[in-house]
Amino acid sequence: MSSRIVWWLALAMLPVGGFGLGPASAQEMGATTHAEIRDQGILYQRKKRHKQAKAALDRAYEMPEGPTDFKTVFYRGEAAYKLLLLEDAFEMTAAAGKLAEGEREKAAVLELQTELDSLFGKATFKAAPGETNAKGRIFFESKTGIINRRKKAQFNEIRERFRSTDIALPTSVYLPYGEYTANKVPFALVQGEPAPALEIYLQVQGGAAVADGEGGSGWMWVGIGAGAVAAAAIGVSAALFFEPEPERRVNIVPDR
Repeated sequence: MSSRIVWWLALAMLPVGGFGLGPASAQEMGATTHAEIRDQGILYQRKKRHKQAKAALDRAYEMPEGPTDFKTVFYRGEAAYKLLLLEDAFEMTAAAGKLAEGEREKAAVLELQTELDSLFGKATFKAAPGETNAKGRIFFESKTGIINRRKKAQFNEIRERFRSTDIALPTSVYLPYGEYTANKVPFALVQGEPAPALEIYLQVQGGAAVADGEGGSGWMWVGIGAGAVAAAAIGVSAALFFEPEPERRVNIVPDR
């Protein structure tokens, strides 16, 4: 029996919730080629182990064959969607559409793209005049309470990611359709309407925690615009503290 068959038999017998395999598992089990690593990622995706799937498919995508392989690109986008890494999800789904051949591949891309477009809209952010921070964070808030429980959970997860991750501007962000503020700048995402483009100041962490609606976040607005410079010249502080559906399934596209 060949080593590859042994490897696949071992992989197929893994329990769904069992051993907590991490990103290195493909290499540890002997998966070294692009196809083996990609197929392990697809297997994780079937088992709804989306973090492991994304890790394996990221590895496959970084290999020379990755960006031109339909399965790698498509399933990387689907795994990103399940993890609400929507920037990757939209990018990979669009790329998969260009690679799709045959009716089944095209139908799978159309289904995923349609679902993404029906749930999430894009907003583009660039630095406001006078912004001096190369990196910082975006604090999103919902202007109108989100009633739908699934939509609320999705927003909260995306919101937390951007509150805890430094990003650089310009950048695009995908959120459930609705009305929001980003670092106090209001905007709305409406299905079928153009993506809004906003100028914002990034938030960076200050030295001391400041009491706010969430018990003291320590985050402050330190972007310096023309008005802030003038205020500083007369000894006025310019620092402002902030207050703080059912599982989809896509049929696996067979090997060509």
